[in-house]
Amino acid sequence: MVGALGVAAVDSGYLTWRYLALRLDFVAPGSSICSWSRYVDCDLVLLTPQANAFYVPNGLLGFAFYIGCIVWWIVGNQLGPAYRRHVTRTLAFWLAVAVVVTLRFFWLLVQLPVFCPLCPLNHLATYIASGASLFIFRKTPESGGQTKPYVLFALVVSCVAIFIGLQAIWLAADAKGLLRVPRHPASSKPAIGRPRPNSPQKPTSR
Repeated sequence: MVGALGVAAVDSGYLTWRYLALRLDFVAPGSSICSWSRYVDCDLVLLTPQANAFYVPNGLLGFAFYIGCIVWWIVGNQLGPAYRRHVTRTLAFWLAVAVVVTLRFFWLLVQLPVFCPLCPLNHLATYIASGASLFIFRKTPESGGQTKPYVLFALVVSCVAIFIGLQAIWLAADAKGLLRVPRHPASSKPAIGRPRPNSPQKPTSR
């Protein structure tokens, strides 16, 4: 399960970086690892409005979510057997929600005349992680140990902060214009040594 989450995080992280690089003109469109033809090109998909259907790049939403899931699972398992069933149940629930959300992303993708092969790879990793989490949950026995609510609350806050924080950083940077290539208007000054058009010429002294 962690492997599938890792693949999804790396995949969505790459798409987020590629989206930003294209937006800032750091790279040329059609030069990504999945730019194979005019009909199969991740860059062309990332340049469409469907690539940021929720105000931030779709890849960033996925990256923040999968990183939060990984943190939840790894840290949660360190809390001990008493917390394991709750940690597994919560992760299985949110991965099931992610499975439903991927249907929306699939719908956005099929509307385009070009295909991004990394997008369904991300969805496939989500399905594998969701199925694995359900399997682990069913195999996890109830523990008679006592849990501390404030410990779970701190873990929840940490994971939610990762998700919201990354979105907030992107939105703040975008609002400040840091995620856009500046477009400088052409200078209106005349070229040095040339008179302005239709401007009277000064008489030369004799």
